Amino acid sequence: MGYAGRNRERRSVHGKGSERNRHRRNAAVFEHYFKVVPSWRRWFLLWLLLVDTLVMVSALAVSFWLNPWAYEALQRIVPIVVFAMLLCGVWLVTLWLSGSYRRHKLDDGFSLYETVFNAVIGTVILTGSAAYMLHMEIPRTAVIIAPVVAGVLGLFARRLLRRVLLNRRSDGRCSYATVLVGSPAGIGKSLCTLSENRAFGYLPIAVCPIAVCKGENGESVRNADYREIVSNPEFVKPAVLPFAATLPEDALALGAQTVLIVDALPRESPSLHALALATESLGMELAVSVSFADLSGHELYLRNSAQQDVLTASLPQYSLATTMFKRVFDVIGASLALLISAPLVMLPVALAIRCEDGGPIFYRQERVGRKGRPFVLYKFRSMQVDAERLDSELARESGQQYGALFKMRSDPRVTRVGRWIRKYSLDEFPQFLNVLIGDMSLVGPRPQRKYEVDNYGELYSTRLLVKPGITGPWQISGRSDLSQAEAERLDVSYIERWSITGDVVILLKTVVAVLRAVGSY
Repeated sequence: MGYAGRNRERRSVHGKGSERNRHRRNAAVFEHYFKVVPSWRRWFLLWLLLVDTLVMVSALAVSFWLNPWAYEALQRIVPIVVFAMLLCGVWLVTLWLSGSYRRHKLDDGFSLYETVFNAVIGTVILTGSAAYMLHMEIPRTAVIIAPVVAGVLGLFARRLLRRVLLNRRSDGRCSYATVLVGSPAGIGKSLCTLSENRAFGYLPIAVCPIAVCKGENGESVRNADYREIVSNPEFVKPAVLPFAATLPEDALALGAQTVLIVDALPRESPSLHALALATESLGMELAVSVSFADLSGHELYLRNSAQQDVLTASLPQYSLATTMFKRVFDVIGASLALLISAPLVMLPVALAIRCEDGGPIFYRQERVGRKGRPFVLYKFRSMQVDAERLDSELARESGQQYGALFKMRSDPRVTRVGRWIRKYSLDEFPQFLNVLIGDMSLVGPRPQRKYEVDNYGELYSTRLLVKPGITGPWQISGRSDLSQAEAERLDVSYIERWSITGDVVILLKTVVAVLRAVGSY
């Protein structure tokens, strides 16, 4: 055999070997993917995609049923099946771009619904722009009404899917296998927390107890005694992993999908940085438990430099354009609310209050607004005249602290009409006037009194950076049933993360909370 023949044979043998190696690498990649992404997550994502597709198809059908002329007009431009497929594709893409399919998104409460609203806006803009550029006179029913209906149906579908997911997690299913890294005390506390609240979706399968020592040469991390960890009967006793460079590989070998840092390692720690790189390079999730005062709610940007790395933080929702848009949104919303509610709600309530005891209809009280400026708050009177004089005495008798969240379930000062209008928050309707004046916003932290503001802590005082609102995260999360700490956390979280679409979601959820009368008394 000549040189050319031997060379062809060599290439043939080499090609077969390369092909086998390529198949092995592909098999390893798929095997690794199935390790880091649990099977329930894949099935759940598939169901979510199918539900979202059905939602858009159903929305299109409902829109054409409401307006048959639009169906006939669209049929003359493009086949309905083709248009439905394209619209479903745009809908799924905008949902993905808005973050609706991200891990843990179904756990995030009202921010989940915010992604659906963003997808509705994105779908309308994309389809409308495409129709305009292609000079296609597509009916507004297909471009605007169908995505809006899909948004409403999508909210209900996600609410149902979220409930299914949380029910499964209460039974210990549909969770991410997790390795906890931190001090023995911190791990013990986290085990108790995850046992009480399985909605987080973290199922501890192993722990890595550590102790951080700081010396002249910097910090050093050593393994701690795992016997100090508080035992938790709710979980099977987790395995113990040593803190080493191979920790992510050891965690992956146990079937973990998440490494959760509970404490001990600060965010600027070189050990945490190295662990994060090693963990995420394997496709696993790195989760870090942060404090209430952390900057994680801000938009962070790392400026790299050979001399100094600088982390900048910003909240883009406080730009001039967004603030002006929020004001326009408030004025339009408050005006519509007053026009609709004045004859249907406000007039009957005013007559009922006057007929009951002949006292004043409105209740005026000085509250503290944005940047500490006082303003007069308007409400329908729900208590007896001069009821404020008994506040501190009733608080003392009921064993409560006289402050921001002081409320009694059976307050003797509340009138019969007042009890009814409080139950359904009808006493708050005059505050739409405060919104028009500019003292309040439709959505924001609840307005409080001077003595309450004087007791704010350093972090909680940041709620004065925004206008108080008629409704907010407090009203849709339990209202008066919340503790002081829970209410403060919600207020600060809103200040960090508010957005126009988020405000729309809060307004819609407020309607549901008011009708259910949860925590109102």
